Amino acid sequence: EHAQVRDILERTARSAPRHAEIWAMLSTIYWHEHALAFNQRPDPIARALAAARRSIDLAPTNNLGYSALAVSLFFEKNILAFREAARRAIELNPMDGSNLATMGILMAYSGDWEHGLALAESALALNPHQPGWYWFALFLNSYRKREYQDALNIALKFNLPGHFQSHAFLAAVYGQLGLKEPAQKALQELLAIRPDFAEVARAKFGEFYGAEVAEQLIEGLCKAGLEITP
Repeated sequence: EHAQVRDILERTARSAPRHAEIWAMLSTIYWHEHALAFNQRPDPIARALAAARRSIDLAPTNNLGYSALAVSLFFEKNILAFREAARRAIELNPMDGSNLATMGILMAYSGDWEHGLALAESALALNPHQPGWYWFALFLNSYRKREYQDALNIALKFNLPGHFQSHAFLAAVYGQLGLKEPAQKALQELLAIRPDFAEVARAKFGEFYGAEVAEQLIEGLCKAGLEITP
């Protein structure tokens, strides 16, 4: 479906090049190539940045362009610029729960845990029927503090069977708790989606988290039974 949506948006951008929201959505589809490994083509973050900036040029008061720009800057590791774009995206539409959750998660992952968690909690309050990924920052905050039972209680809210990261989180926290059987089940579900995860885990975690948190997740996956090479 990602590939189909990308094709539709690219065709639409050619026929309606001054429609700002199309460029914002196209930017999001492009960074999904990088973050989620969907239908990858060369230079997804460069394309995401270009599309987000095009959106902002066309509609500088629409938060969607700034939201896409912020995420793209996060993955470019330009953290100061990411935080400024995130601030602007929230300022332009503080009632956009999806944007609040995304900015909160990435703000926490960038090291500003206090601000990121506050944003994530605001998103949860805005949308009581939220998708499971809204909980990622709260999960990882408990996990990094080695409050593993609390982290597991949060992880059980994910309900994201097609999302590799949710299975990685579950496997890691089950591993840390010494719960071998559910850890193995979570690993099987992870490897069904990403069979190469043992080889790419350290690099993939490094795209999102600081080194200490990434290694703590690796530790949990190893305890769960995943053989990750140094």
